[in-house]
Amino acid sequence: MYTPRNGSSPGEDQEVPDLTPPAAGYELYRHKNTGSTETKNWHGLYWARRNAEGDYEIRTVPVSSGEHSAPGGIWPGKGFERYYARVP
Repeated sequence: MYTPRNGSSPGEDQEVPDLTPPAAGYELYRHKNTGSTETKNWHGLYWARRNAEGDYEIRTVPVSSGEHSAPGGIWPGKGFERYYARVP
């Protein structure tokens, strides 16, 4: 289950992402270096599922409930796996 990288509860400037999968087959992935990036409040999460070619179809993870997941394109399998890991 996803928790904020510092283990704390979200504050007023940090919302909890909506972790409801957008469709069948999507799994949650997190950027491997999210904690070391300089981007404020970036959760580093994407929904992803492999296609027949072995690449990943990605979608955004909404920052709060009521927002919708948006398509993020197709990432080559090796490139995606280099930077992202599945969240258990």
